[in-house]
Amino acid sequence: MAAFAATLNRHLAAYKTLRLGVKEAGIFVHKGKEVRHGHILPKELRWLNILEPYRAEVRQYVEARDDLKLHKYFHHLNSSQAFALNLFFPFLETGNSACLLKAMGLRGKAESWHPEYIAAPDEATNIDVSWRSTGGDWTYCEVKLSEAEFGTATDDKRHREKLDWIYRPVLSHYCPAELLEPQAFFANYQVLRNLWLAAREPRASVVFLLPRCNATLWGPLQAVTSAVSSALSKRIHIVATEDVLAALVSSRTTPPRLAWYAELLAEKYVAPDAAA
Repeated sequence: MAAFAATLNRHLAAYKTLRLGVKEAGIFVHKGKEVRHGHILPKELRWLNILEPYRAEVRQYVEARDDLKLHKYFHHLNSSQAFALNLFFPFLETGNSACLLKAMGLRGKAESWHPEYIAAPDEATNIDVSWRSTGGDWTYCEVKLSEAEFGTATDDKRHREKLDWIYRPVLSHYCPAELLEPQAFFANYQVLRNLWLAAREPRASVVFLLPRCNATLWGPLQAVTSAVSSALSKRIHIVATEDVLAALVSSRTTPPRLAWYAELLAEKYVAPDAAA
């Protein structure tokens, strides 16, 4: 396990006991064996992974939608899906999107938002969080927490066909040819797939939201994004989670209740002893 993930998991285990009052370790099945971890909730307590001020509202929102399913490991306190709901719902669902986007270094407001959105049915990618601005432009956001790497893909017939027919025709206008060769493309599949989402539309943007302290993600991400043309790179935003939460807490434009809520998010998701 990467150093950051181990540090965050220890922090979350302490958070679970002290803040949530749950002492029971959750179960993770690894190679057919049950392993107990402190940062995992018992499955029946999975909704404790949503912060209390909006827990009932988020649960009602999720359960009312047929197109939004909880991930298998939603009961893990380091679930990036739970983190995304914790962060985005209180701002984008209550008409306070502008202060969150500003904290992310973005302009404007979100007219509508969609967790786990599929923008292109023929490609079938679930995007962690997407929103459409008041001007109609889309932003696609990839959310990471303790993951050690971005996703790769198998170099097989199905993925080569997607590369030839879906990704390369769009990305070839923005990416060097060597990055679109199978070996390089599939090694950087998740990053390039997100860039493809924005590249399809001339005014669309992509955001990568990840902890600054999760150092194993930043290098590979920057290596790929720095290789694309300026026409696309200006629409790529790499944002540190810690910076977003700090900005929400300190900004005068954040409503007081949401500034306090951002402090709760930081208490949970920012491990004081994590080091980049």
